[in-house]
Amino acid sequence: MKIKRFLAKNMRDAIRMVREEQGPDAVILSNHRVAGGVEVVAATDYDAALIQQATRRSAPPEPPPETPKPTRSEDSRPVATPAPIATPAAPELQQLRRELGGMKRMLETQMAGMAWREIREHPQKLHALQTMVNLGIEPRLAREIVAELPGTADAERARFLPLGLLSRRIPVASADPIQDGGVIALVGPTGVGKTTTIAKLAARYAEMHGTRDLALVTTDHFRVGAQEQLFTYGRLLGVPVQTAGNADELRTVLARLADRKLVLIDTAGIGPRDAKLQAQLGAMGSAGAALKSWLVLSANSHAADLDDVIRRYAKARPVACVITKLDETLRIGGALSAVIRHRLPVAYGCDGQQVPEDIEPGRANSLVLRAMQLARMTPARIDDATLALQFGAVHVAQ
Repeated sequence: MKIKRFLAKNMRDAIRMVREEQGPDAVILSNHRVAGGVEVVAATDYDAALIQQATRRSAPPEPPPETPKPTRSEDSRPVATPAPIATPAAPELQQLRRELGGMKRMLETQMAGMAWREIREHPQKLHALQTMVNLGIEPRLAREIVAELPGTADAERARFLPLGLLSRRIPVASADPIQDGGVIALVGPTGVGKTTTIAKLAARYAEMHGTRDLALVTTDHFRVGAQEQLFTYGRLLGVPVQTAGNADELRTVLARLADRKLVLIDTAGIGPRDAKLQAQLGAMGSAGAALKSWLVLSANSHAADLDDVIRRYAKARPVACVITKLDETLRIGGALSAVIRHRLPVAYGCDGQQVPEDIEPGRANSLVLRAMQLARMTPARIDDATLALQFGAVHVAQ
C-alpha cells in the first residue's frame, strides 16, 4: 500500500493531483481543510493487499500428504479423481468488500459536501450556479462554468460573466450558411419541423438569389401528406420539387440537379430507435460526398432525448444543426447543453410557423438572451438542498 499526502487550493485540484500521480484507481482515505486550502491523504494498491491477507486467513490449511498404501498387483485398479468442489467466498472476504463499499460511499459524500461548502463560501459563484440551473443548463456544464469564475470579480461583472462563458461555449455555423449553397439534407426524428424548415430556408435563399438556382427534393415516402406539403411550398415559392424513393433514385435526381447552386433535401422523420433509421442514413451516405447533413433538433425535448438523437444520427455526419420550436418551450438550456457537449454548430433557430419570417441564423449571444428571457418569464424555484444534491452528484462523477 502506497500512501501520500496532497495539498491543494481546493478539492477539485487535489483530486486532479491524486489522479495524475497515483492513477484512477487511487482512493482518498481522508480530507480536511488546512490553511490555504485542503489536505488529502490518498492511497493506491491498498485493497489488493487487504484482500490477499483476508484470503490467506480464511483459506483452509493444506492437508498433509497421504502415505500410499501398498496394494497387491491383482487389486490395482484406476482410481477416479474427485472433481474439485467450488467453495463460496469466505465470510471475512465478503465483510471486507462490504466495508470497502461503505468507505467509498462515505468518502464520496464527504467530497461532495466539501465541494458544495466551497461554493457556499463564494456568494457570486453560488448565484452563477443558480442562474445556470435556472436556464436549464445541465449540472455538469453549470459546474464547469462556475469553476472558471474568478473569486475576486465585482458584483456587476460576476452577474454577466457566467452568461458570457456560456455564450463562448455554444458552437455556431457561419453568419448565414444557406447563402453558401450546396446540397443540404435535413435529417431528424418525426415532428421536429424539417419540412417547414426546408420552406423557410428556401424562401430565405430566394429572397437574395431568386429561385433559378434552387431546387427541393423529398425522400419522405412514409408520412401521409409529407410530399404534398413540400409540393405546396414549392408551388408557392416557384421552386421545382423532385422525389427520390431510394439511394439510386437520389443519386439520379442529384445528378439531374447538378447545375443548381442550392438543393435542399427533406428526409423522412424516423425515431432514433427505429430499425429503418440506419437504412436511411446509409442511403444518405451513398448519395455522394457533396451532400451535407443538418440535424434538426426540437428545443422542447428533454436534454437526455436530444443527446440520444445526436448519438444515433451520428452516422449521417451532421455538420450543423437547426434548433426548432424555440417558441414552444420554457427552457432551452437542454438544447444548448446538448450542442455544447457534442460540439455541433447551430446553423439556424426557428421560433414559429411563418415562412420565412420565423427563422434566424444561429448566434450564441441571441440564444443566451432567449434563454434568459424564458427564465425571467417563468423562474424556477431551486432550493439549496436540490442544488447541493445536483452539484454533489456531478462532483463525485468527475
